[in-house]
Amino acid sequence: MTIEREYRNQGERLGSGFDSFKEILLPNSAIDLDNINRDELIDKNFLPKDTFVFQQIEDEQALGNMLNTSISVSGITPILVGHCPCLLQGEAKAQYFKKSNINQNSIYLFLDYQFTGGSYRIKKPKLSQEAIEFLHDKRHNLHEFRRIYGDEFIVGFRTGSEYTALIEIEYAEKSKQELNAFAIISFLQSIFAGIGGGVGFNWEGETKEYFKNTKTTISCFRRGVSVGNTVFTIEQLIKDFTDFQDKLKQQGGGVEYISLFADYDQLIDTRNYRILSPELIELKRKLKTLRAIKTQKQIKILACENQLRFGGSNSSDLPQQIIELEDSVSKIQDFIRRCEIEPELISSREYRKIIKSD
Repeated sequence: MTIEREYRNQGERLGSGFDSFKEILLPNSAIDLDNINRDELIDKNFLPKDTFVFQQIEDEQALGNMLNTSISVSGITPILVGHCPCLLQGEAKAQYFKKSNINQNSIYLFLDYQFTGGSYRIKKPKLSQEAIEFLHDKRHNLHEFRRIYGDEFIVGFRTGSEYTALIEIEYAEKSKQELNAFAIISFLQSIFAGIGGGVGFNWEGETKEYFKNTKTTISCFRRGVSVGNTVFTIEQLIKDFTDFQDKLKQQGGGVEYISLFADYDQLIDTRNYRILSPELIELKRKLKTLRAIKTQKQIKILACENQLRFGGSNSSDLPQQIIELEDSVSKIQDFIRRCEIEPELISSREYRKIIKSD
């Protein structure tokens, strides 16, 4: 069984051990990493895919809604993984595009490009000789093995990248309002298509002429590819985005976004050894359910916060919703910590109450 969790850039590396009960990464690896060639780890059944959204933002709430739907490059359903890959980048992106109000005399466009590059994993993982000897040494027990190596290990990664831009277009001459958002989007899409198709034309000149009577304010959020361009104008945005895509192709799919985990028990003869007893397997399953519920509530908090950031005056009940959700998250996390000390609590009425209240 493979489990997917958010890549946090906190020292994750191939083969690293992981304690899924405490959700901590361990410095030791129980996996034989000798003679592993990364090129041979590529999962050819996992096909790269990308999404491109380019549309008008009419008010603050629409901006908040767009950010709510663009917070995950992975497309993973949080309830399945128990730990949502979208929370870190979702919060970062919402903070980055924080804007107190939308100017009704301007046109706002939202560009969101997300790329899921590929997947690579150890095809046939096996325990290292050191881990095997530790497992067979009668001086140690399985609790000691879990303390050092955890109950899971990183078997691979998924890669990806994202590019998001908020574009404000203000007309220098109020009489030039005949340029509407639909026409602007159509024009820019034709420019992107022309560049992508290798068509030789003076797109810089055409773009400069098209937007000659406008003032633009542009914010760009990039992850996965370092471009480093300064973006003030539409022409600079087009160049920055095409540079981003070119570098993405050159480096082969962005950065590590999602860590892939696997259980040790699939590597050993469970007739003689089990890293996790049936009781611990049941505890782990229920803890995973609790963490999935907690994650769903955290996503709701993020959505409420986005509505507060961008939703205007119709958000008077949201602060109370956030307080209630945060209180619920805190209680779930406290219960999880108590279960780590007293595993029998996982079968208590309190657990069933949390499950039913979701």
